[in-house]
Amino acid sequence: MTAAQFTNVTVNSQATVSYDGRCSSHTIMFEDGRHKTLGIILPCDNLVESYHFNTNTSERIEITSGECEVKINGEDEFSYYRAGQSFVVEGNSGFSLRTEEIVQYTCHLEG
Repeated sequence: MTAAQFTNVTVNSQATVSYDGRCSSHTIMFEDGRHKTLGIILPCDNLVESYHFNTNTSERIEITSGECEVKINGEDEFSYYRAGQSFVVEGNSGFSLRTEEIVQYTCHLEG
């Protein structure tokens, strides 16, 4: 289930920004040591047909608004995800994402 808000967290006010500001996220840290990122991805266009992200640790990416297509490293085709759905990417891997609308997400760092 998608959490609408998180309580008792510390937020890193410095955003991680990529693709010339088209993608940005903020890290939130829980008292028990867990970390998550909350982010937003702008639509692809003729300048950026898809975004590629690398992972250091296992991540479960939960789409909180919008819809997109994702291809995890090693897969042959893109799969469709929309708000309320999630996908898992193993550590030391990566994925490509393409979208025609704004996508917001929560990334659960699980490694």
